[in-house]
Amino acid sequence: MKYAAICAASALALYGSAAVAQETIRLTTVSGYPTTAAWVGKFEEIFVPEVDKRLAETGNYEIDWTYGWGGAIVAPKGELEAIESGLADIGVVQTVFHPDRLRVYDIAYSTPFVSTDIDLISATVNDLAEKYPAMQQVWEDNNQHMLTVLAAVDNYQIFLKGDYAGPESLSGLKLGGAGMNLRYVENVGATGVSSTLADFYNGIATGIFDGTMVWATAAEDFKIYEAAPTIVEIDFGGVNSMALSINQQAWDGMPDEVRTALNEAAEVYRKGLARYSMDEAAKAMENMVANGATLVEVSDEDRKVWADGMANIAGEWAGEVSAMGAPGQEILTDYIAAMRAADQPVMRDWSAQ
Repeated sequence: MKYAAICAASALALYGSAAVAQETIRLTTVSGYPTTAAWVGKFEEIFVPEVDKRLAETGNYEIDWTYGWGGAIVAPKGELEAIESGLADIGVVQTVFHPDRLRVYDIAYSTPFVSTDIDLISATVNDLAEKYPAMQQVWEDNNQHMLTVLAAVDNYQIFLKGDYAGPESLSGLKLGGAGMNLRYVENVGATGVSSTLADFYNGIATGIFDGTMVWATAAEDFKIYEAAPTIVEIDFGGVNSMALSINQQAWDGMPDEVRTALNEAAEVYRKGLARYSMDEAAKAMENMVANGATLVEVSDEDRKVWADGMANIAGEWAGEVSAMGAPGQEILTDYIAAMRAADQPVMRDWSAQ
């Protein structure tokens, strides 16, 4: 009888354990960048703990995270395909690198001189993605579900090897850049040269170009201000250049509780990354000046003339997006309206046709 009682107690203990056992969901992350990149570092520092905290409230589920950063799975630009194919489950996609598929998310790149508040910019684009199904459809077309838009580039400035004496002094210069910001300097007679952040310093030092368009934290981290010590504070503005997405099959197979935790944590991550990036940018500007860089402020009058003199790159973007099946002009109009409603220093109404 004593043996039978022990067996019964053991069986009850085993049954009780099974009844409360957590279900483990394994997720492999991906980014071609290492944890020194803010969006990767903050994924681990903010997003993961926020998800884990929410799931721990009930104890029904837990995530087993496997990190695939810094080329462990793909190089930069390869994240979209990795998540699409299921090579990874979740990660940060650089939307700016995929104009053929995710052009609709380049709206802030297409509207310079509007805002430097990347918390507001990323939140606004998220709202637009909720309103316009076509902005979600592009993710579905790539076998993914988008959790949130992300932004870490708070404000593009111009860094020059030589002096700055007004917009006319840029005529004939070659400025390194990437994507849409190559268009920002056409109307002042400069030529945008397509390059990458890692090559800006050497490009300037060896005379391939005379300066670059880059944001403050990157300029400090890559010592660009040493090769181009004149910082022209033009304030082209911030951009949303990334998004957090998850493989569609992984998303579809998740319990509602886990989906909710991921959605809620994604919002905390979005805001945390934006705030961190803006705070670090302010510190970077101070540090570069303290280390010998010269800061030249551009007047609002010159900025207004510059903005008005640019080609209508926002209209071009809207046309391209419409040709891809999304209501480009409506999205653009709503975006500018949201910026104005938030009292942003909109230098040009890019939504005007």
